Amino acid sequence: MSCPPQSTASPDPCSASGRPAAERHHELGVYVHVPFCERICPYCDFAVVRAPVLARDREDAFVAALIAEFGRRLPLFGASRLATLYFGGGTPSRLRAESVARVIDAVRAALPATGAALEITLEVNPSTTERARLAAFRAAGVNRLSIGVQSFADATLKRLGRAHRAEAGRATVAAARDAGFANLSLDLLFAAPAQTCADLDADLDAFLACAPEHASAYALTLEEGTPFERAVQRGRLALPEEDDVAAMLERVAERFAAAGLARYEVSSYARAGFESRHNQRYWQRRPVLGIGPGAWSNEAPRAGAPFGARRANARDLDLWLARIGAGEPGALDPPERLDARTARGEAAFLALRTAAGLDAASFAAEFGAPPRAYWNAAIDELVAAGLLVEDSARADSLRLTPRGLLLSDSVFLRFV
Repeated sequence: MSCPPQSTASPDPCSASGRPAAERHHELGVYVHVPFCERICPYCDFAVVRAPVLARDREDAFVAALIAEFGRRLPLFGASRLATLYFGGGTPSRLRAESVARVIDAVRAALPATGAALEITLEVNPSTTERARLAAFRAAGVNRLSIGVQSFADATLKRLGRAHRAEAGRATVAAARDAGFANLSLDLLFAAPAQTCADLDADLDAFLACAPEHASAYALTLEEGTPFERAVQRGRLALPEEDDVAAMLERVAERFAAAGLARYEVSSYARAGFESRHNQRYWQRRPVLGIGPGAWSNEAPRAGAPFGARRANARDLDLWLARIGAGEPGALDPPERLDARTARGEAAFLALRTAAGLDAASFAAEFGAPPRAYWNAAIDELVAAGLLVEDSARADSLRLTPRGLLLSDSVFLRFV
């Protein structure tokens, strides 16, 4: 099932990263994980809790715990300014607008914002209840929505086990515009069971008709322990072949580029100026304080952790609540302090995820030598295979080729 070509347009890479480590670390991104979902999708392995009805007292206790954890953890970061705030999940828009406002107010009261307009993102699923709250979320301070439409085809949504249907996706996008949101990101999930290239093209037609400022496009992958993974193992579910997935990925990139959505990261596309500032913090290895069950934090370099550290909170909601209520950290284990080898590998493959690629001079400034000092043979092999290109104009900096984008996971493995 090869997809016939439609466009030869190629995305323009956005400029990114490359700043010295010290400069990267006096701003902080905050990630808030809200685990509640009306139902759990069969391909999902996130830290989620099924809650068809979210009782007010349960919600209030959860929000109070979030704010308590934030206040307790913030002094460990030593950051002076707030760069981004992101509510993810789960389904954070299942919270009432006043609950979201409480968290926003607590974070902003503790951290002054950077000079740039603060990016505050809320993930939203298409539903009647959440659509009714959009104007209130806007009034609470949210200025960017990430809408989990996944598909505009009812058959695909049903096969994915999604709770909504295509019309709900369109209605949610329209309601977001009516509420004054000028920065919308839409999620597209492709390579779904039984999906064809024709199905994908129809989906892309509907997707691009919504004119989003940002898009995140992911091929469906099997996560260990999920119902989808078990169904495939038992022969009850068939996914597209690897070559078909690659063809779909190329089609997505072609259609998005032709519509003005430039690919600035492996799975991320945006109109100029609408790249996700929060997500770029992860690829550029900047500090992020994660609160809530299952949230991850990236901590800046400090004494005893010269290459930074990270930690993950307990995934179980009740355990996380109990730990916060007892004045303990949300994380069960001490932070993982990165050693030089791990930090170098992550700096390489995270930068290669982006269109800007791995800046050799910035890498050398942080680690004492350029990438070739550590991966000379691997770089030669990847360049010869047409997966990497070396930019001599930028001191032998590296970036993925179009073929490298299709095989990015295998490229990244050479640097870890």
